Amino acid sequence: MQNLTLDKKIDLLVIESGEPSLTLFGELDDAGCRYVQERFNFINVSGVIINADIKKISKDCWELSGNLFAEVTQVCVVTGQPVQEKLDIILEERYVLPKNRDEYNTEIDVNSVNVEVLETNILEVGELIAQIIGVEADSFPKQKNTPGSQIFGNEDRNEHPFAKLASLKK
Repeated sequence: MQNLTLDKKIDLLVIESGEPSLTLFGELDDAGCRYVQERFNFINVSGVIINADIKKISKDCWELSGNLFAEVTQVCVVTGQPVQEKLDIILEERYVLPKNRDEYNTEIDVNSVNVEVLETNILEVGELIAQIIGVEADSFPKQKNTPGSQIFGNEDRNEHPFAKLASLKK
């Protein structure tokens, strides 16, 4: 399997319509995993594998589809203990290179794949991987069997949450 580094770049203009798609396949190297780990304050990031195809679907528009796998370890927001998560992400991204940035009008289609407007014709693979892991990893990781909600500073669970405000009103 090919080792991928964070500085890998793909020139999208070399991919032509009607030609076979460009395959992006490999495992992120240790330095790349450490970078993602430090960027998002994870305990550990490993086993980052991307398998995707990039094809030109129209003038100045490319589609990336495939999968990204990763193992991420974060700190439990309740107990402070490590929580491991295996990510299996389906990738469906579109990249558009507008001729004139002022001419590009944004329309939101909630059923559409993600569309990213590029400033240059270079796709930065490292940034793609980092952003996907950062977005897809659990925002509030919790260990199994951890209570669903935690009320800090209030041991009396029968007390109404606005009781202290009511006492200030008196």
